[in-house]
Amino acid sequence: MNELCKLLNIPEDSNIQKIIEALKQGKDKTKIIEKAKKELDPKQHDIMNPILRRPKNKDEKDKNKDVISISLAYQKWIVRKEKAMIFGNQPILRANPKDETEKSILKAIERILYDIKEPSFNRKIAESIGSFTEGGELWYLKEGEEHDSYGFKTKMKIKAMLLSLKNSSQLYPCKDDFDDMICFSRNYIKKIEGKEVEFFEVYTQKFTYLFENFKEWELVEGYPKKQVLEKIPAVFGEQENVSWYDVQDLIERVETLVSDHGEVNDRNAYPILKVIGKLKNYLNKGPGGGVELDKDSDMSYLSWDQATDSIKLEIDNLVKNIQLFSQTPNISFDEVKSLGALSGTALKMLFLDAHLKVMEKREIYDEYLQRRINIIKKILATLNPAWKTAIDNLVIEPEIVPFMVENEKEQVEIALLKNGNKPLESHEKSVKNWQGQDTEDYEKIKQEETEASNRDYFNPVTE
Repeated sequence: MNELCKLLNIPEDSNIQKIIEALKQGKDKTKIIEKAKKELDPKQHDIMNPILRRPKNKDEKDKNKDVISISLAYQKWIVRKEKAMIFGNQPILRANPKDETEKSILKAIERILYDIKEPSFNRKIAESIGSFTEGGELWYLKEGEEHDSYGFKTKMKIKAMLLSLKNSSQLYPCKDDFDDMICFSRNYIKKIEGKEVEFFEVYTQKFTYLFENFKEWELVEGYPKKQVLEKIPAVFGEQENVSWYDVQDLIERVETLVSDHGEVNDRNAYPILKVIGKLKNYLNKGPGGGVELDKDSDMSYLSWDQATDSIKLEIDNLVKNIQLFSQTPNISFDEVKSLGALSGTALKMLFLDAHLKVMEKREIYDEYLQRRINIIKKILATLNPAWKTAIDNLVIEPEIVPFMVENEKEQVEIALLKNGNKPLESHEKSVKNWQGQDTEDYEKIKQEETEASNRDYFNPVTE
């Protein structure tokens, strides 16, 4: 463990507890995780707490009466919209392979990303970072049957594991003065013989360490293990606060207003009969019926004439500010149905603020995705040394493509105009793209076209 002590700049005779404390660097996100989980779950919002919700001056007779509590899942809504805008489309791999070897490398990387189901994997990462401020992934090799999925024969399958604070584990990247990662650690809980045991895993460029805490911290048998890749196989991303941090107070205010308005509706929604004087007798019920009153008596219904415009105005303003400061577009059906058929430019303006948010988030995810590609390249170079030089020379840059509703007709018309109204693709390709690469339909279409062109309309065949 001398390597860890040197990396952390602590005495070489430091015990495991001291090493782990140095790796954690005083970082503890337990409270942040618990607070985020509470805010993400509408049932745990403060508005749903009857002790916090019940007015202090409540009458004793109303003490056991239920209060109206309405929670709103804005936090989930913001995170879901955010991850969909960032990774609604699969990132493009920008590369310029110069020979067949480099093309094979690019295909191998695409296959590896396909195997881990990259579109869903990316959205889970974005959800973890947006919800809990951190997220990551761990790459590893798993031995199995021989295959050539990557363009060469190997028994190893390249896999990735999602690292999320949602499962109460925590991530501890350690960087040097130049902001380069020198080691990466994570802790997790595992049940052994019915008992929850804490583990602490550390990755450096040379070794992998695993510590367990049954009664005290100990190094697990068989560790440290040599790091075959000679590279830390972890990717880590973080942001300063949860994605709804700036609008949390606004959300709580909306919940209070909506809940209070529900209380007012319960008290005033049904008419109350007001009688002045004495009621002498009831007449027949139903149509034509009524009541008999003494002289100078009167009867009328109390109507609720109090205006709710100010409440509606405040709620509308709060909701608009939630969308504004979280840069979350409201693209619900009710919101966009009145807009009609929008042009491509109008659609871009509708999503402009959300796309600006994606540009800001790229400060996190561009670096994140690039490190992922670099790790995959390192793994491929380790499994197939013949590719090493080509892998080093091949530059691959992932590019995030924000989600956008496309006006396909307008795009085709613009492309045709640019191309001098000449075909943009072959007939075969357009048919296959529409039919999902099905060649049977294309062959049938060609046969029908041939039969139609050979048909003699002036000398029809008669039996």
